[in-house]
Amino acid sequence: MPGILDVDAGVDVIISVLVRKEDILQTQEGYALLLKTLHNGGLRAVGRRGESDEKILVFVSCPEAFLQFLVQKERKTDFLSGLPVTPIPGKNNFSPSGRNISPSERNLSPSERIRLVHSYITSAHPDGGLGIHPDIPRWGLIESVFCLHDRVFNDLWIHAWASNWLSTASVPQEQIRAHFGDAFALYFIFIQSYTRALAVPAAFGVVFWVIGAPYSPTYSLLTSVWAIGFVEWWRIKERRVALKYGVRGATKVEKTRVQNIYRDVPAWKREIRILASVPVILGFAALLAVLMTGIFFLEEFCEHFYTGPGQTYISYTPTILYAILVPHLISFFQSCAERFASWENHTHHSTHDASVTLKTFIFTALVAYLSLTLTALVYVPFGDAMVKIAMEWFGANGSFDSILSEGRAELKLDRSRLEEQMFAYTVTNQIVDSVTEIGWPYAIKVWHSISGSIRKKENNNLLTDDLCESPIMESPPDSPINSHLSRALYESTLPSTPSNLSTDYSEMVIQFGYVVLWSTIFPLAPLFALFNNILEMRKDAFRIANHERRPIPERTESIGPWLNVLEFLGWGSAVVNAVLVGLFCPNSHTDEGGKCGYLFDLTRDTGTPIETISLALSDAVWDSADVAAWRELGLTVMILVLGASQAWVVVRSLMRHIIEKVMWEGSAEVEKWRKEVKKVKEVFLDGLSDEGISEERKRKSIPARSEMCSQPGSYLPSESSDLTVTFWEYDEGLEEIRRLRKEE
Repeated sequence: MPGILDVDAGVDVIISVLVRKEDILQTQEGYALLLKTLHNGGLRAVGRRGESDEKILVFVSCPEAFLQFLVQKERKTDFLSGLPVTPIPGKNNFSPSGRNISPSERNLSPSERIRLVHSYITSAHPDGGLGIHPDIPRWGLIESVFCLHDRVFNDLWIHAWASNWLSTASVPQEQIRAHFGDAFALYFIFIQSYTRALAVPAAFGVVFWVIGAPYSPTYSLLTSVWAIGFVEWWRIKERRVALKYGVRGATKVEKTRVQNIYRDVPAWKREIRILASVPVILGFAALLAVLMTGIFFLEEFCEHFYTGPGQTYISYTPTILYAILVPHLISFFQSCAERFASWENHTHHSTHDASVTLKTFIFTALVAYLSLTLTALVYVPFGDAMVKIAMEWFGANGSFDSILSEGRAELKLDRSRLEEQMFAYTVTNQIVDSVTEIGWPYAIKVWHSISGSIRKKENNNLLTDDLCESPIMESPPDSPINSHLSRALYESTLPSTPSNLSTDYSEMVIQFGYVVLWSTIFPLAPLFALFNNILEMRKDAFRIANHERRPIPERTESIGPWLNVLEFLGWGSAVVNAVLVGLFCPNSHTDEGGKCGYLFDLTRDTGTPIETISLALSDAVWDSADVAAWRELGLTVMILVLGASQAWVVVRSLMRHIIEKVMWEGSAEVEKWRKEVKKVKEVFLDGLSDEGISEERKRKSIPARSEMCSQPGSYLPSESSDLTVTFWEYDEGLEEIRRLRKEE
């Protein structure tokens, strides 16, 4: 039997097959069909027993000759779709001398090889694939399709990160792309670029924190401008990266989702389904907002008012409710978002992922920012009035007197709570997330090891012989084959890495929101975000290399919907900073009455909008003063929001124009792309059949251009008159010029 696991043979992908003992005959037929489909498709495939008797691993290898066919097929598709391609040396990938060009000579990286083979196996039949995919009912016995890690590169990658803890780069990005594909290379380019860009707000954040200027208009303005500049800079950066990697316009050649092939839906029905999901999403968002608002005020009640039995334990009630209810609600909504996206039946993975991303980001943003919003716009400005209203209500119910604080009426709420919350979100939470992300996989690994040992003792690792038509290969314990097989068995137990990196992008985008929306409260937030990201890059690399399966490479030209989210947060930065500064920024430490003054007082009253409405509500009676206070507050907020929005549009347009002129036009990537496009077109035109052109000329009796040029006037019709010939032979221009000179 051939050594399919031999190092020289190579393994491109592995298909994990589940063995259903309760339906052993159907499993056997499905397994035989799988091997037959792979063999008929031009691939080599052989099965080996998995880590238990309920799993078989099918190792798949693509012969070099067939791989060349896949490369040539993709290059033709790219050329027809307008993607940047390098010139093909000759027909059928032969050099001018006639020698066959191997994939290694065409610089076919490991990730490109894996992507081509995986795409061929899992793509639908209309796209030229075998249609072997776990989501197709026909292949229900398939658990997953994955590939093995390159341990040598992983060790070098981790060592490069560990050798320099202050660096934002490890190995060259081309090496990351060569091993993990375009999507992962683009993610690490993004996080490195974002981390380096954070040095700017971190620098002036430290300055404003040292001088003690909370809600500084200057800091807020600089942060908003930086947010706009970074988004527009990255927009051009990713376009240049796409040109450099040859994936500009990759969505044009994106494979159709196999789920869409069997349940095709017209485009107009898909749009209706997308609109139908909007009310459900808004309903979930409203439910989450109500739940978090209730928990927020319950926390205030337990902290400042309640003094009854079990006060120590009651104070943990909001935290317990949050830990139980909010994660479960978010998880349920995420599953609903996935079902909605599947119901919408998008044609391509990019649009499907974008739909899921935008739906789930609404919930993620609410969880991240709602508490700060309530504190900034409700708790801080109206805290005193809310306390007095609550006291009067509790006072009318004497039964609460025994469990309420004696000095509750003198309770004073200040703005330090906002700074405490920002510190918790930007420092404490990130430390906890780092420890969890690194330590949790080890705990899972220990659990799987213990449970696997128990299963081995019970089942003795037996496998039904009828399922495996290929004989079991017996090799020495230290042979390369057994080493390869043991790696495959281990990596088959690891969780899959999301190909779209949605979780990783979500973390960075949420952090970006904290920096540009709320750092005017806590100017050190960009600095802590910078330190966190330096560690985050190492965590991501360590997680991918050790705790997850090797990601399936994908071609991508952009970070997708996350760019739109970043742009939205840039607009939110202008609006939120304008509101915070306009309502809370001190113009001076104290005024004549000893109260804090504010930057804006649009109605020129004795009090600011926040002060006015707080005083009006303090009597707990709705009257004309309350109406006037709310009107003034609404007018102030409306003017701030409209003014900030218009300023954002102007600044964004100006910066987009400048950055595009500086970074895009005339850049090395653009010039190289134009030269390659021109060269490819020249090769294409040179490859046209000269025989076909000659036959066309003979048929139309058109002389060659060389013949036309060698005999002046021979191209004229034979029936032309002598007058016509004389017209073309005589030039009077020079004589006319001489005549005019004489007249002068």
